[in-house]
Amino acid sequence: MVTESGTPDDILRKLRQDNPDVTAAMVVTPDGFPVAADTGPQVSEDMLGALAAGLLTRAARSAREFGQGTIEELYARAETGHLIVVTAGPEQLLACLAAPEVTLGLLLADVRQAASKLASTAG
Repeated sequence: MVTESGTPDDILRKLRQDNPDVTAAMVVTPDGFPVAADTGPQVSEDMLGALAAGLLTRAARSAREFGQGTIEELYARAETGHLIVVTAGPEQLLACLAAPEVTLGLLLADVRQAASKLASTAG
């Protein structure tokens, strides 16, 4: 469980340490520009940031269009893993990739807590 504050890099590092099935975690602007990242060499930070922000933007527009309110998080499950994108304050997002065998409930709890910590450290 992510419990302490710190820099965005510290928060991402702790998220990955506490969740070994997380393969990448990063903070991006709503435009998709990387702010901080803890990813492996197999993940393009620029691509993950751009796609995560784009997905959340489209989901937010869809939610507004259908009267569902504000999108706070987006979850996608694929054959080889999961993608979670959550808001982490008004001007940043937390994107997380995880292996298919992750315990999803625990991961979601830790991702939400990390997003809250990131929001409180945003300046």
